[in-house]
Amino acid sequence: MKKKILGTVLAAALVLTQAVTVFAAGSRTADVAVSGGFTVAEGTAETFSYISDSSVVDAILAVNDGSASLDSIAELAPELESELSEKEAVTPFFELSADGAEKDADGNYVVTLSVPSLTSAMSDVKLLHYSTERSTWEVITPSNVDVAAQEITAAFADLSPVAVIAKVDSSAATGTTSGSSSTATGTSPQTGVATGWI
Repeated sequence: MKKKILGTVLAAALVLTQAVTVFAAGSRTADVAVSGGFTVAEGTAETFSYISDSSVVDAILAVNDGSASLDSIAELAPELESELSEKEAVTPFFELSADGAEKDADGNYVVTLSVPSLTSAMSDVKLLHYSTERSTWEVITPSNVDVAAQEITAAFADLSPVAVIAKVDSSAATGTTSGSSSTATGTSPQTGVATGWI
């Protein structure tokens, strides 16, 4: 009888341990992860409800849902038109905030973002930021773009909505070469944990 009870308890424990979720350090949206005292939140109407300028929120949400390009941002910030031309949003806008991180000696937040969608088909990678403190759009040039590690490091004077932008070589992204119809299949990063308990 004791063996049956013990066997049942062990079987239940085994089943329950297979359902444990794995948590990574820092925070993550579907498109970006960050650690080191910073957090990211998915860019939704609720997330950006604190922004008083509704035209900014509308433009951000339109880019996020794919109904508008970066041209809609250029309409709000004509001084960035040349910087935004020929670029695409590599990620949707997300909310970047400090969660215990402090500014460096120059008064900036130095943030390293993990961007799984970053590929070698992208060039002139930058960050499009709307400063809610200064009520202005700006394009930030990263101090480091590591395509192999899929990481971007940049300094921000203040934190709020951010999107990764870049020039994208669509022929390199799809693997199509001129005169050829072949395409390369990309690989997604592995998520979860492989088990062999069965």
